[in-house]
Amino acid sequence: MTGGLPPVVLLLPVSLLLALAWRAAAGTAAGDRIGRLPGQPAVDFPMYSGYVAVDEGPGGRALFYWLQEVPPEAQPAPLLLWLDGGPGCSAVGYGASQELGAFRIRPDGATLFLNDNRWNTGAHRCCRPYVAC
Repeated sequence: MTGGLPPVVLLLPVSLLLALAWRAAAGTAAGDRIGRLPGQPAVDFPMYSGYVAVDEGPGGRALFYWLQEVPPEAQPAPLLLWLDGGPGCSAVGYGASQELGAFRIRPDGATLFLNDNRWNTGAHRCCRPYVAC
């Protein structure tokens, strides 16, 4: 046994990146563009959110993603795929909102402010919870 990750585990992030690239190239990403989140301040970077189908058959599954691009002046930039979450730990509710995402939630629970340490200043950041829907 080599102790490395099984090939199927490595296939998931690669498949997601290819699906995102295909959607952007096909021009369908415009439908996933986030205009503004509730309570969000003005920003100079685009965001996208949606689902990428991984099994389109009956009872098919889809993977949720939230992409926060870098501001235009930081282009070109690499893509960072952040796999997070699991039972009892939301990748969006905690990882993206309290750690490395673009926003933090104010104590009032209704408004957001920019995270000074957000990772999308140097890389396009794609948050993908580690569970298929």
